[in-house]
Amino acid sequence: MGIILRVLPTVLLVAYSQVIVKWRVTSLPPSHHTGFLRYVDYLLDPFILSAYLAGLIGSLVWLNAIAKLPLAQAFPMYQGLTFLVVVASSAVLLGEPMNPPKLLGAALILAGVAIGAQG
Repeated sequence: MGIILRVLPTVLLVAYSQVIVKWRVTSLPPSHHTGFLRYVDYLLDPFILSAYLAGLIGSLVWLNAIAKLPLAQAFPMYQGLTFLVVVASSAVLLGEPMNPPKLLGAALILAGVAIGAQG
């Protein structure tokens, strides 16, 4: 359980950043800018800025986690849990569909995370 608790803050921060960016780029009114200036518009959005800040903080927290954990255990745990949180959050918050293949994939990843946490 200790490995999950060390990895979980990074998982939550990175998942937040992914879900917020997806939400904002699909909900912002169409920009009159194209190309590079459209991305500047995105970067000036306070929610997208908070998402990038969360990603940066998540990276700093990750540095602390991998300094204390075996990378071969921590990295799959981080990847698997992040996937699960993003899939669940995108279904609940963004209304993205949950279908049987996605549920099966999530269940297999959850099983892998549970096994990986053991050792």
